Amino acid sequence: MIEGQEQSLNPEIRIAELEARVRELEKRNAELERLSYCDSLTGLYNRRFFDESLYKLIVGGNESPVLDERRAGTDNREVGVIVVDADQFKHINDTYGHAAGDEVLKSVSRALVTLNKREADIVARTGGDEFVILLPGMSEEMAAERARNLWSIIREFKVRAGVDLIPITISLGVGSLKLTGVKDALYAEEIRLKGSDLPPDEINAKLEEKKKEIFAEFLDQVDEAMYAVKKEKGSDQIARVSEIQNKEIPSDEAA
Repeated sequence: MIEGQEQSLNPEIRIAELEARVRELEKRNAELERLSYCDSLTGLYNRRFFDESLYKLIVGGNESPVLDERRAGTDNREVGVIVVDADQFKHINDTYGHAAGDEVLKSVSRALVTLNKREADIVARTGGDEFVILLPGMSEEMAAERARNLWSIIREFKVRAGVDLIPITISLGVGSLKLTGVKDALYAEEIRLKGSDLPPDEINAKLEEKKKEIFAEFLDQVDEAMYAVKKEKGSDQIARVSEIQNKEIPSDEAA
C-alpha cells in the first residue's frame, strides 16, 4: 500500500475525519436555521421568529438556547411590544423607486437595532414596511418611552435618492401583555374544556388554539391603536393601547 492508503485506513485518522465532517455539517445546519429566521433585506429577525419568540417567551416549554438566554434575567410578568410602520412607504417607492424604499427600510432597521440593545430585546421585520419590537419585562409605560426615543431618532434621518433627500418618519403602536391575565384566561379555558368531557388530546389542542388567539388579539390591539391615531391625526405619531381603549389621544403625543 502507498502511504496515503495506509493513513486512510488508520482508525484514529478516520474517526477524526468523521468528527470534522460532523462539526462542519452542524455548523452549516446552524447557519441554515439562522437564515430561516432572518429577513434578507434588513438582517433583522422575520415574522416567523417573532411569532415563535412571543409564544415561547410567554408560555415557555421547549426552547432553543437563544430563547433561553433571552428569558434569563428578565421579569416575565409583562411583555412590552412596539409596532413600527414606515410612513408614506408606498409613495416613496412609487416616486423614487424601490432602491430608495429599501434604503428607508434599512435606515429604520439600523435605528431599531441601535436603540434596542438589551439581550432580551427582539427586533423583527414582520411585513413590507412594518417592524415589531418584543420587550420582555417592560410595561407599556416603559415601552412607550423606548418608542418616543426611537421616534425622535428616526425623524433626524434622511435617505438620498439622486439629488433629493427623503425625510423618514414612522408611526408606532405601543402595548404590553400582562402574563397573569394570560395565565388566568388559559386556566379558565382549561377548566371549561375539562367540564365538556373532551379527550385530553383535544383539550390540549384547543388550549394551544386559545394561546394563539390571545397573542393574535393582543397584536391586533397594538396595530389598531396605531392605525386609529394615524386616522385621527395623520402619520408620524405614537399610539398607546391603554389610551386608545380609554379614548384618550393627546394632541401633542408626538408633536
